[in-house]
Amino acid sequence: MKKPVPRSVGATPTGRSAPSPAGKRAAPATPSKGFGARILNWFSPQDPERAPAAVREQVQSRIAAVVLGVVALISVATVGGAVLWDQVLYGQQASLKVDGKTITLDDYRAWFSYRQNILMANLQQAEANGGSATMPTPVPGDSAASQAYSMQEMWRQRASQLQGELNSLSTSLTDEFIDRPILRAEAARRTIAITSEDVDKELKTITGFEDPSGTPTPTTVETPTVGAGTPSPTSPGSTASTPTVIRTPRPTPTVRTRKPTTLEQAIRDYAKFAGSTYEMVREDAELTILKRKLSEAFGDEAPKTGEQVKARHILVGDEDAARKVVDRLKAGEEFDALAAELSTDGSNKDKGGDLGWFGRGTMVTPFEDAAFSLPVGQISEPVKTQFGVHVIRVDEKDVTKPLEESQYQRVKEEAFTKWIAVERDTKKPERLMTETMRNWVVKHATPLNPAALKS
Repeated sequence: MKKPVPRSVGATPTGRSAPSPAGKRAAPATPSKGFGARILNWFSPQDPERAPAAVREQVQSRIAAVVLGVVALISVATVGGAVLWDQVLYGQQASLKVDGKTITLDDYRAWFSYRQNILMANLQQAEANGGSATMPTPVPGDSAASQAYSMQEMWRQRASQLQGELNSLSTSLTDEFIDRPILRAEAARRTIAITSEDVDKELKTITGFEDPSGTPTPTTVETPTVGAGTPSPTSPGSTASTPTVIRTPRPTPTVRTRKPTTLEQAIRDYAKFAGSTYEMVREDAELTILKRKLSEAFGDEAPKTGEQVKARHILVGDEDAARKVVDRLKAGEEFDALAAELSTDGSNKDKGGDLGWFGRGTMVTPFEDAAFSLPVGQISEPVKTQFGVHVIRVDEKDVTKPLEESQYQRVKEEAFTKWIAVERDTKKPERLMTETMRNWVVKHATPLNPAALKS
C-alpha cells in the first residue's frame, strides 16, 4: 500500500507553488541605469503606493522646475551676452582703415574721451569768464569798462568756437587718425627730430607743471587775444581783426589744488583728469610738436609773392539796379561818381569803390572769380553775392606782387593745411563710422574727472 505523498504548504494540486498573499503585488521595477534613464525615471517616478493623481502632480512640478530653470539660464545668458557684446566685443569693430592699419572703435573711444574732456574743461572756463547772459554796454570814456567788455565778449566768442569744435569732434578726430602716419612719414623725410627735452617742455605746458626746484614759469590760462587780423573772405575789401586764441590744452588752474612735485606725477594727474592714460598724454605732446614743426617748415617755404588784382566795385541791392549801373558806365559816366551816388558799401563808396590790392582767398568766391578773370579796365556783368549785386572794374594786375605781412602770414598758415588735406585724400581711407557707432562712443566715453587734480 502506497503512502500518500505529503503536499507542501501552498502547493497547488498540480504541484506548483501557490501564490503567497504578498505575491499579488507587482515587484518594484528595477531602476534603469545610465544618465538618460535616470532623467526619464525622474520625470516618471515608479511608485505604485501613490495614487495616479499624486504622481501626475509630482511630474508636473518637476517639469515646471526644469522649465523655470531653462528660462532663467536663457535670461542670464542673454543678459550676459548683451553685456559682453556692448562692453567688449562691439568696441573691436573697425571704425577706420588707413595706411594698412585698422583703428578699432575702442581706440577711437579712448581718444574721443580725451579730446572731449579737454574741450569741455576749456569750454567751462570760457563760459565762466564770459559772464552773464546780458552784458551792459560800457560807458563812453570808461576805458576799464570797455576793456572788461571786450575781454568778456572775446571769451564768449571762444566759448562758441569750443562748442563748435565739440560738435565736429567726430569728424576732426577721424582726420587726426588719418594724419598721424602722414605727419610721421613727412617728418622722417625731412629728418625732423623730436628730443626728450622738446617733449618735456610741451608736457609742462599741457599739464601746467612748475618744477619746484627750478625757476617758476608763468601758468597763463587759455586767454583769447585779438590778433593782427586777416582780410575777411566774407566782406569784399574789409580787413577785419578776427579774434584768435592762444590755445593751451590743459585743465583750468581754478580746479587744481594738488601741487605735483614731479613732471611724472603731473602727467599722471592730468591723464586721470582727462579720462586718458599716461602714454596717450605723452603721444599727444609728441604729435603736437611734430605738427608745429612741420607747419613751420611749410610756412618757411611759402611764397612771398602772389597773383593779385587792384579793383573797385559798386554794390547795389538787386540785379536790375546793377544793370542800370552798367548801362550808365557804358554811356560814359565816371565810376567814382556812380560809386559815391549808388554804392551801399559805406567803407569805400567815397573812394570810388576802391578795394585796393587783394589776392586769392580774400574775397567771397563769386566776387573773386569775376575779379581775377576780368581784363584790366573792363567792367564786369552784375555779380551776385550774399552782400548784394556788384559791378566790378579791375584797375591793375600783378602775378608776382609781394605780399603784405598780413597776407604772407595767412599764406604761411594755409600752406600746411592745404598740404595735409591733399595728402589725406591720397591715402583713400575707409571711413567706417556709423551713427550707431558714434552713439556707442558717446555712451562709453570716459567722463571728466576734476577730483584727479585735488588733494
